[in-house]
This record gives sequence, C-alpha cells and structure tokens, in this order.
Amino acid sequence: MFVTNFTQLVIARVAAAVGESGAKPPTYSLVGDYFPDAQSRTRALAVYMMGGPLAALVSFSLGGWLNELYGWRMTFLLMGIPGVILAALVKLTVVEPRAQPSEGAERAQSAPSMRSVLVALWTRRSLRHLCLALIAIYTLGQGMAPWYAAFMIRGHGMDTQELGIWLGLAMSLGGVAGALGGGYVASHWLGDNERAQLRWSAIAVAALVPCYLAFLTLPNRYAALAVLLPIMVALFVFQGPAYALMQRLVPDDMRATMLSVVLLFANLIGMGIGPQAVGILSDWLRPVAGNESLRYAMLTMSFVALWAAFHFWRAGRTVKADLGWQPSHSDFPK
Repeated sequence: MFVTNFTQLVIARVAAAVGESGAKPPTYSLVGDYFPDAQSRTRALAVYMMGGPLAALVSFSLGGWLNELYGWRMTFLLMGIPGVILAALVKLTVVEPRAQPSEGAERAQSAPSMRSVLVALWTRRSLRHLCLALIAIYTLGQGMAPWYAAFMIRGHGMDTQELGIWLGLAMSLGGVAGALGGGYVASHWLGDNERAQLRWSAIAVAALVPCYLAFLTLPNRYAALAVLLPIMVALFVFQGPAYALMQRLVPDDMRATMLSVVLLFANLIGMGIGPQAVGILSDWLRPVAGNESLRYAMLTMSFVALWAAFHFWRAGRTVKADLGWQPSHSDFPK
C-alpha cells in the first residue's frame, strides 16, 4: 500500500525474505528439541513441511479472490495480517526447551563458529551429499515453479483464473501427500534403516524425470495438470527424513546454524539460478524450437533430478557410519 515504485518493492521483498529466512532454521532446531527420538522427529518434520503446500492452496484461492475484490496492493496487506497474529501467538506460547532455568547453567556456552559448521558440513560424508542433494532439488523445484503457469498458458491456451485453481489444488494436495507419505514411510516402514530411507528418497526424486516428461508432452491439458500431483509428491517426499537425518549428524547446538547455511546455499543457487536457467535455455532454444522452446528448456532442467538422486544415494552409503560417530565440538576447529 505504501510502495509506489520498483525500488521500494524490491526493498520490501528483501525485508520479507530476511524475516522468513530468520525463522526457518530455529524452527527446524526447535522441532528437534521437542521430538528427540529419530522416528518421532521425522514424523514431526514431515507435518511441519505441510505448511508450504497448504499455504499454496490458501494463497492461490484466497489471494485470487481478494485481488478481484480489492486489488493487489490491499491483498498484500491483508495476507500479511495473519503472519503478525501468528508471530504474537508463537511469542506467547512456544517455549525454548534449552532455556529452562534448571538447565540454563549447564547449557550456557558460546555459539559454534561458522568455520566449525562448514567443517562439519564437509567432513561428514553423508551430510555433505545430503546438502548437495538439497541444493540440486531446490534448483529444480524453484527453477520450474515460476514456469508452470507460463507453459500451460502457452502450450495449452489456459486462462489464469482456471489455471490458478488447478495449480493451487495440484501443488497443495501433492505437497501434503508427499510430506505426510514420506514421513510415514520413513518412520513406520524404514524407521531403523536410514540407508533405505535415503535410497527410497533417491528413487522418488529420480522418478521426477519421467513425470516431467509426461507433464511437458501430454497433449491434453487436464492430463498434464494431473501429472503435477506426482511431481509435487516427489518434491516433498524426502523432506521429513532428510532434515531429520541432517539434525542427527551435528551437535545439538549446531543444528540451527547448519540448517541456515544449507538453506542459504540452496536458496541462493536454487532461487537465484534455477528460474534464470530455464529462461535462458528457452531463449537459446527459440531459434530452433520456436514457440516450443519453453517446453524443451523445462525438459532439459528436469534432468537435474538425477543429480539430486545421485547424492541421496551416495549419502546412503555412509550414513550408518556417520550416525555411529557421536559429534562434539572438540571434533571441529574453532
């Protein structure tokens, strides 16, 4: 409402991103504190991951409706109000488990240095491959996401009103099913077999390639949109198990910093390079493919899923040995 030019819009968006980035790592770490055993932590993180797809459903449906009634400026303002209310509720209700008075003296110590966090990320082989897998899958997921609507409009002639409903349903239902299904399988069927969890994640992520091939080549628009459901499932199915395993591979008070570093790289590369790569590829292919250039650019991008699957598989090779090693601050340089 108070933004009147592009520069102010960029500053506002950066400010929103700063607030969001500062919330995720502590939240992941808090989930680990509240759910200390491996199986319950995996399930809890899977439930937490449902927030993204559920938010997509609300934002697509409610945001579109508010935009029709009040315009985009008022819509932005109204959609921000629930966040302020939730922030107050978190402040009033969420207790930091590691800040209890009876334990305060024992737990008082300096935060881990950035160098020690980076050393932990590199020296633990399964953790290193997990980080690379997440960077690859973020590059694929965030690289493709801005282009779904453009592809359906160009390739299938859909209008934005109908497309918004379909995309909202596909992304939310598929994301919820993937997050919950991934957490359930990892905790109930593969709870004591971390290697199998990672290899199952690798197979699910590798399946994105044929799914994207179907989405991009099916002639019927509704058949193509239906394929978005398994795509969203595969993009969310690994998240609960992966983040739960990452927390177990570093000391407890290094978890939030470690996750902030991983998410920094994943977002810088995924959001910074992914969408640009698809757009640049589409421009390069236009002299050859014409109006079909976006289709082939997205198809080329889909093979990044194999890179992510490779690193999930490699993480499974050493995860047992790495989990058997009990990390402490003395293992990392200050």
